[in-house]
Amino acid sequence: MTEIRKAALSDAARLLEIYDYYVKNTAVTFEYDTPSLEEFTARMKRTLERYPYIVAVRDGKIEGYAYAGPFVGRAAYFRSCETTIYVDRSVLRSGLGRVLYEALEAELKKMGITNLYACIGYPVASDEFLTTNSADFHAHFGYSKAGHFHKCGYKFGRWYDMIWMEKIIGEHMEQKNFTIRHEEKEDYRAVENLIRESFWNVYRPGCSEHYVMHVLRNDPAFIDELDFVMEKDGELIGQNMFMKTVIDADDGRTVDVLTMGPICIAPELKRKGYGKALLDYSLEKAAELGFGAVLFEGNIGFYGKCGFNYASEFGIRYHDLPEGADASFFLCRELQPGYLNGVTGVYRTPAGYYVDDADVEEFDKSFPPKQKLKLPGQLF
Repeated sequence: MTEIRKAALSDAARLLEIYDYYVKNTAVTFEYDTPSLEEFTARMKRTLERYPYIVAVRDGKIEGYAYAGPFVGRAAYFRSCETTIYVDRSVLRSGLGRVLYEALEAELKKMGITNLYACIGYPVASDEFLTTNSADFHAHFGYSKAGHFHKCGYKFGRWYDMIWMEKIIGEHMEQKNFTIRHEEKEDYRAVENLIRESFWNVYRPGCSEHYVMHVLRNDPAFIDELDFVMEKDGELIGQNMFMKTVIDADDGRTVDVLTMGPICIAPELKRKGYGKALLDYSLEKAAELGFGAVLFEGNIGFYGKCGFNYASEFGIRYHDLPEGADASFFLCRELQPGYLNGVTGVYRTPAGYYVDDADVEEFDKSFPPKQKLKLPGQLF
């Protein structure tokens, strides 16, 4: 049975042992000399700060590894990355490579990556040092050739070609269809109505989210710089906002974090990529302001595409939730890699989210009447 797990720096010696064969005996890598353990470990550390790095373990032994890294390295390529995979020569053609790549691709989708690229040595004619096996493997996994460079690598006294192969794993949203801007006071009523339309009868008969938004704008924890609306053809179609909160750490510290929401997209435009575009934009702006992490309640099926994971994976617990209770709704994403390293504790929901039902009812009277329905799947 194969176990796929995140690589640890303590795995470096075994991974280097796998890589060493390819450096010394093949032109699969164009590296001439096997890096030192110190250098290889440093490479792993740099990768782990931002990208997934995984290993495949069989019978307690690492038999292969795969990781992603930046493509080209310019800011505009942030939705693209380069992939790398090596398996021990004793398990070639055993299916391990596909298992590793499937797991790596799943992690990259969670990050919102859309384009994968593989840089592959390619023989002018197959020889004892290089065949087309790597290119064939990538083709079987859905990659296609995007570029061919001729006799650009020289190793073992002969010239080799290099090809780039590409795989598209995500939807490319055209930003020309919408704009994202700061919410202004004149937007308030329209935004509250948009939220009401989006959440009505979803989690409960009627909804409270539009009133929550109304209240939170005046809360000290509200972050005005991170209060966004999305427009399409002059109409408001979405919104998102953030609040400051904290984790009460088990070691006594108070760790500053964010929460967010309500976040919504007009009902008729859901599942068309607008929500992800709005979320990606607002998370990027939060990171630019230096905030370290976001925690909130949501569906991993959607938010996982934007880099969120279960908060339990970070050692963060939801307040007032009994031990052993399902916490799969409680999600977390680091905005600064490693921000939550060494942190375990309890997340504190900002008090402003707790509103009185009577106040919600009174506020809702100022909107056009809508029928409240009790529907399957509602939480309340």
